[in-house]
Amino acid sequence: MPESIGNGTATAGQPKTAVRWNVPFLLMLAGLWIWAVSINYPFWDTDPNYSFGFVVPPLVVFFLWKRLGSEPESFWNFLPDSGKRSALTPLLLILPGFALFPVEVYRIEYHQSGIVLWAINLAMVAYTIAGARWLGGGRLLSRVLFPVLFFLTAVPWPAKVAVPFQQMLMTGVAQVVAELLLWCGIPVSLDGAVLHLTKGTVGIVEACSGIRSLQSGLMVSLAVGELLGLTRARRTGLVGFAIGFALVSNLARTFTLCWIMEHQGDQAMHHWHDRVGNIAMYSLYALIYLVGKLLEPKGGAPWPDGSGSWTERARRLRWTGLPDIRPLLAVFAGTFVVVHSWYFVLKLHAKPQTTPYFTLRPGGETNGLVRMEFDEEVWRRLGADSGEQIRKKTGLAPLGIVDAYHLFWRPSPMSKIALHHRPDVCMPGNGWVQKGEVETVNLVVDGQPLRFLVFRFERGETKAVQVWGVWRNGQPVEMDYSNHLTALPEKYRPIPSERHLMGVELVSLFIPYQGNNIPAEALFRTLMPELFSYHAPVAESR
Repeated sequence: MPESIGNGTATAGQPKTAVRWNVPFLLMLAGLWIWAVSINYPFWDTDPNYSFGFVVPPLVVFFLWKRLGSEPESFWNFLPDSGKRSALTPLLLILPGFALFPVEVYRIEYHQSGIVLWAINLAMVAYTIAGARWLGGGRLLSRVLFPVLFFLTAVPWPAKVAVPFQQMLMTGVAQVVAELLLWCGIPVSLDGAVLHLTKGTVGIVEACSGIRSLQSGLMVSLAVGELLGLTRARRTGLVGFAIGFALVSNLARTFTLCWIMEHQGDQAMHHWHDRVGNIAMYSLYALIYLVGKLLEPKGGAPWPDGSGSWTERARRLRWTGLPDIRPLLAVFAGTFVVVHSWYFVLKLHAKPQTTPYFTLRPGGETNGLVRMEFDEEVWRRLGADSGEQIRKKTGLAPLGIVDAYHLFWRPSPMSKIALHHRPDVCMPGNGWVQKGEVETVNLVVDGQPLRFLVFRFERGETKAVQVWGVWRNGQPVEMDYSNHLTALPEKYRPIPSERHLMGVELVSLFIPYQGNNIPAEALFRTLMPELFSYHAPVAESR
């Protein structure tokens, strides 16, 4: 009969050891995993690039079950409870707990910045790996290492990495497809990531860059390699194949849509858009699996035979090797309560902006204003509650036209990422190269002095000035473009605030030109009040 000891049990012949702190260790482990999954969930739910993330946690559990369950009895006999405790002291372990306050504040304020997101997920992975080392030494660590690291395939890439990579893919795909179309005798001109055909244009946005195929293909190839028990060399080869075919399949997808556009028109292209994308995506997964089967060793990977008790296996782990986690757990729990209680109080007092203060002035063809529709994919990714876009024909502009848009987000998860949609991030995706430093200019609209940022771009022989402004609840957002460590150049203060509870509003004026005919500041002052009106309630005005 097992003999109860503390919070655990010991079988006959095993030393009686006090394991009263295994429960805090398990609570800490469960809390970190729940935290990691919960902060990744919004990306899996709203970003198609990471929708595959939903299957990753179940696969982690499955791979752990498969690996540990297929180990023979001798594996678990190799893990005696030595009674030797980890040398890590509670004081040393408690230090990371104090970092939780600024990390959690930054995550909430900036909607889970990629850097913070990865820091939290890596902390969970490190703690899990350390736990395996404490409980079972290097033997257990080697068996759980891959499943735990596999979880990182579902973690969104930091924007500082993802955005430049996406932009490179977008322009690269456009250039290759343009060459292929010319070889096939189809006339095409290229502007950044936009292909101009005789019957319309095909724009390669982020979702069409191939980043989704690469990320999901990487996950599938790693999963297939683990499922089929491939050697390390063959797994590496399978990953390389997945990356190569992901790029080829996305090129084929874009080329097919351009072919449809040229021969059947815009309506047919949009009709086939999602179908062609799904065919390319699922073909990628099927080919990865087929190649994996070709590389599968004879006899396949071992599977659990159903024998052995998981409870008994758990009892044989070195529970007395765990450090005392109780102080660290207390700091983490206390910090969470403090941070979220603080935000709860802020939410009770917040008075968010729920309607836009800016509007585009009415007009039509008679005064040179042309209303323009947002691209469906672009609008979906923006997630704004309202938006307008116009083109004005005017002799005041160097090339006779200016473009303007206005976007507004009510307080929501999408309003937290509104500042991801800014010129220095979005314009390079259309082939524009930013030139010079970001400047500021004060303009008056309906009697209100407002501060705007000025960006300068070049694309081929065409140059452009973009006058761009962003406000939160009518207050200008303080931006710092010298900070290269974050994709959000907003000045950070590690104290909870109401910023993520407020409405966000963007206004833009885009003026293209050529040569040295640079638009002067006087043109901004003339055009901005002609195109926009501004009316903020007196109590909330600047």
